[in-house]
Amino acid sequence: MLALTDGSPPLPLFLVLPVLLGYAVLVVFLCVRVSASTSFLVSAFALRLAMSSQPEFSFAASPAGLSWNALVSVALVAIGSQVLLRSRAVPLVLVPLVPLAFLVAISAALNGEAAGGVETLVKYAYFAMIALAAYDAFRVDGYAAVLSRLLSTFSLPLTMQCASLVLGISKANESDGSASYIGGYNHEASFSIILLTALLTAMLHPGLKGRYKILVGAITISGIAAANYRTAILAAAPLLIGLLISAAAAAVPPRQRGVAGILIVLAMLAAVPVIPVIAGERFEAIATLAANPEIVNKSPDDFQEADREMMSGRLFLWSQYIDAWQQGGSRQHLIGFGANAWEGRYRYYAHNTLVSTLYELGALGVMAMLLLWSWMLALALSAARGHRLTLVTAHLGFFVLNMATMPIWMIEGLLFYGLLCGFTIHAWLDRSRVAPGPSRNEGRPVSVFH
Repeated sequence: MLALTDGSPPLPLFLVLPVLLGYAVLVVFLCVRVSASTSFLVSAFALRLAMSSQPEFSFAASPAGLSWNALVSVALVAIGSQVLLRSRAVPLVLVPLVPLAFLVAISAALNGEAAGGVETLVKYAYFAMIALAAYDAFRVDGYAAVLSRLLSTFSLPLTMQCASLVLGISKANESDGSASYIGGYNHEASFSIILLTALLTAMLHPGLKGRYKILVGAITISGIAAANYRTAILAAAPLLIGLLISAAAAAVPPRQRGVAGILIVLAMLAAVPVIPVIAGERFEAIATLAANPEIVNKSPDDFQEADREMMSGRLFLWSQYIDAWQQGGSRQHLIGFGANAWEGRYRYYAHNTLVSTLYELGALGVMAMLLLWSWMLALALSAARGHRLTLVTAHLGFFVLNMATMPIWMIEGLLFYGLLCGFTIHAWLDRSRVAPGPSRNEGRPVSVFH
């Protein structure tokens, strides 16, 4: 989980208090007349988005000794386990997750990294609860009711960002010191992942009209641009493709979808020249890397000054982690140095999930992580036909994002992936049905939040 850094300056209290109060009223309203799973899911999203907006409080120690962020995460896992562990989807979530959790526990025990191991296990339990809650919510209340409510929760970060833009309140971007407008949130990476989750929510929504999906896409990409985290814009490309596909499917009659598909492809090809403008020096770095692939195999000592700045320093950072893993013994090669072992040894986290997993959990950990991603992608590939292509592009987008930052390391990223996996599992189990929505043969539990 991200530690408190030199985050964005806080917004004025006279603005924050009424916004948070109004948001609390909205969340209560969103949790009315829905199932326990939907209430849990909406509450989990809203709590994290609200707490992330106030890092001075959420990263501070609670009376229990944990940070308030950690305490809320543990509480949500505890509550979710009481409501959700009877779900039909439990095996589909836990089977690919158990090998990863087992390796975390073994590596932590053998490397003396108990604290990091416990934190990571809680994080994976949090992901499981979100995925199970999403599945159960879709099963009982239907896609439209759940996703409309979740989409409403993103009004808070967008409001905060608009306020920071109007008031000119920004933080210095971690990589180059340029301005990042993130509404008082702690880090541009986690804030950008929040906006990508809003994009995913709109993309998955089967009842949202195409023009509204495109509007959400434009707002979220503009927000990421204002947050100055262009890495997320590049990683969002598969999500944008999925959004365009879902928007066309919602707006165009079935007999015209072939033509619409051709037009979408032509539009994407026309947008290719814009990519270097959006990506800036990152695009130049990617082009340089493609022309000189041997840079990837360099040891940290062989990096020239210019090479160290490539891709905002990511290549040099990756080489440090990989070199440290190679210098380890046979145990480290297999199970790594332990979860969160980078803390206190490196200034920055690895900015690549597979590189970080290799260092922390070894070669077996990388295999376990790929198993989780491949498992969920395989379910997406065989999901209900109406959702299949959209889900596949979303999973590919998550994979691309993990190659440039570490969403699965952040609670915000776990919300993204938990929602995506819960939808994927429901669409896979529901693949024999034509229309999405609540099952008529299954009961509607009473919400524990009412």
